[in-house]
Amino acid sequence: MANILAESGVIRGQVEFPVYYEDTDLSGFVYHSNYLKYFERAREHVIGIRFLKELFDQGMHFVVSKVVLEYKAPAQHGDQVLIVSEGQYSRSPAIPFEQNAYRVDAEGQKRLLVSGQVTIVALNAQNRPIRMPDVILERFQSHNRNAAGSEPTTDEESPPW
Repeated sequence: MANILAESGVIRGQVEFPVYYEDTDLSGFVYHSNYLKYFERAREHVIGIRFLKELFDQGMHFVVSKVVLEYKAPAQHGDQVLIVSEGQYSRSPAIPFEQNAYRVDAEGQKRLLVSGQVTIVALNAQNRPIRMPDVILERFQSHNRNAAGSEPTTDEESPPW
């Protein structure tokens, strides 16, 4: 029996980053705009770093069209920050993501630092919005099948930093 391509669904994952000294400002806290970088990196891991490169080579890419962030608590140099991401995809060019940044302590306890809503839009090589192509829907569904029954994660290698 062939797999039926669903027209919509959810893609989710999580990734953890250390807070480097360069991420902080004079207060010793993570500079507010760096959470956007953390969220961007996390979406890359969820979608797939190699897959994004393949899409770009085929004339497709994503851009951010909307961001809303709410800061709850600061992270500091040496903290571990966990980014949890969940995107609602469909044939629409837009994928709204709910993303949350948590500080993870030595006992594994999480504290919410920043909650965010980030919408990305699929574009073609002429930078025009496109309906979500089958190749992307298939990848997202494959990601969900691979992650079913396990902790949200990605199939990508960790970046070399």
